[in-house]
Amino acid sequence: PKPSMLRNATWSLSNFVRGKPAPPRDIADMAVPALATLIFSSDEAVLTDTVWALSYLSDGPDDNIQRLYSIGGTGLLKRVLQLLSHSSHSVQTPALRMVGNCATGSEFHTQTLLDLGLLPLLAQLLSHPKRAIRKEACWTLSNVTAGTDTQIQAVLEVPGLFSALVNLAATAEYEIRKEALWAVSNALSGGTAEQVAVMVQNDCLRGIGAALYSAESRLLLVALEGVGHVLKNG
Repeated sequence: PKPSMLRNATWSLSNFVRGKPAPPRDIADMAVPALATLIFSSDEAVLTDTVWALSYLSDGPDDNIQRLYSIGGTGLLKRVLQLLSHSSHSVQTPALRMVGNCATGSEFHTQTLLDLGLLPLLAQLLSHPKRAIRKEACWTLSNVTAGTDTQIQAVLEVPGLFSALVNLAATAEYEIRKEALWAVSNALSGGTAEQVAVMVQNDCLRGIGAALYSAESRLLLVALEGVGHVLKNG
């Protein structure tokens, strides 16, 4: 088809699966194979609308995420992870949103992404020039650190990743600080005593301590929870 026709069709499909209520299950099931093909397009407009459509379909209960895993398969997930390094933030943004949505799912959903190499990509995005992408990367990491101690260990093993989170929790703009602080606090909450000791050695209290002076009550509560986790683990 002509590029303009393909762009219009992809835009229409993206808008069809957007918003509430979600499209009927059978319609969503039919959309995924088409999107799994379109995601390999070299046309940026097609690519952008395709990944936004996938992000909409991944939003909500675990069944929505499982649909993408079951129908789209590993090839789809690998391609979305590749797009986190795309030259255009218009493509990176929905790719990151979809990944973040999937990381809110089950332990299996999150682990699959980690096995495909998600964490080093997120580490790079923490210093992205776009504030919204830095925020979404922190939010995604907060979903990972809310997982198992094995998944927390994976975060700790990526060079510079946890330190970057701590730095953002201490110094970034409020919206980014909040998400980074959640990521650090979740890691402290779910980590083993040995992992908490490593986090303290990585200066996690600096990030938490900065939030203790915040006038924002929600941020303060998260910081206090983090301190509590440190004290509980000695």
